[in-house]
Amino acid sequence: MELLIVFLVLFTLLLIKVPIFISLMAATLLGAFLNDKIHLIEIVRSSITGIDSLVLFAAPLFVLSGKLILHGGISERLILWINYIFGFAKLRLTFVNVFGSMFFGGISGSATADSAAIGSVLIPEMEKQNYPKNYSAAITAASSSIGIIVPPSVPMILAGSVTSVSVMKLFVGGYGPGVLIALSLAITAYLLRPLKIKEEKIDYTFRNIFNSTYTALPAIIFPLIIMVGILSGIFTATEAAAVAVFYASLVAFLIYRNLNSKMLMKSLIESAQFTTIVFLIVSSAQAFARYLTLIKFPQQLSEYIFSITDDPILIKLIIILLLLFLGTFMETVPIVIVLYPIIEPIAIAINMDPIHYGLVFMTTIAIGMLTPPYGILIFVNSKIAKINSKKLIKSLLPYICVLIIDVLLITFIPEIVLVPVNYFYN
Repeated sequence: MELLIVFLVLFTLLLIKVPIFISLMAATLLGAFLNDKIHLIEIVRSSITGIDSLVLFAAPLFVLSGKLILHGGISERLILWINYIFGFAKLRLTFVNVFGSMFFGGISGSATADSAAIGSVLIPEMEKQNYPKNYSAAITAASSSIGIIVPPSVPMILAGSVTSVSVMKLFVGGYGPGVLIALSLAITAYLLRPLKIKEEKIDYTFRNIFNSTYTALPAIIFPLIIMVGILSGIFTATEAAAVAVFYASLVAFLIYRNLNSKMLMKSLIESAQFTTIVFLIVSSAQAFARYLTLIKFPQQLSEYIFSITDDPILIKLIIILLLLFLGTFMETVPIVIVLYPIIEPIAIAINMDPIHYGLVFMTTIAIGMLTPPYGILIFVNSKIAKINSKKLIKSLLPYICVLIIDVLLITFIPEIVLVPVNYFYN
């Protein structure tokens, strides 16, 4: 009864749009009040120690590098380069959108930053080329979800801060699913293509490709530095984030010279705001997770699931359905902080590799950013495209179905995740 009341209060507060960290802390305090065996000092200690993590500090640094990229002219040059790479193709801007999102996600680590950077440039451009707004907004939103799957990923960093899982191995494991999702979304977008598109042709010559590559080279090298550093073991996640900030500043200030002191201050303020919000959520989510641990909720959940079935296939499907359901009204940060360590023992009990479980978790919660009523990517892209969110949701449905199929493939074909991990770490 106690647990039912606590979750009822939590979900009610979330549904009426009370800030997430307040909802989590209120539910935690209520649970501590209802259970006289729980000392409040343990909850407070957990909320403080929950943000005392070196790995966790990689998240705001990657966000800052993403802001510097957005304001420093790096994203525009990347998009222009990818535009020339796909200059031969029909629906060129569609492919630029999908693979630009994958490329940019390999820098920012955030789906919303990815969506804002790609969408603000490509959605208006696609509209000029007679693409329907709902089509361009839908493919931008769907492909932006790759931002938390390819490294560096902020949710992966959070997962590493609450468990013993290797963030670097999660990063490496994200490459296979990221490529799979990008290819499947590109194929889906092509099959759903509007019939009357008169896309302006670009001057697709070797000289123009060379010039665009030369101009974008500092931006192209950016994710390669991060990738090589991660794969070779030169960087830890936090060191990679610091290198990303340094390199983004160097390119934006000295090479492209798009970043002035005013834009730098804006980037710092936006990153500080993000850090404040995320650390408040992490702190409150850690307190809530500690409360759940003290009342032995993980064991109760595990016993309940295994009482229903001990079939690994069905248990994997239950985990996916649970995450899809929670993703409709919870943000990725609290889902990762609260549920990742709770579900991990269940996944390990059915012989899932911890890295494989991590990528199944990440790809599933990525879909939550596209599902109403709380899908953040719906609101970001409907605002950029200036269309009704209901219209965008309808256009997103085929992509959501494809993403669910991708999740199932990643779940039941673990080699998609584990082959590169085993290659670099065994």
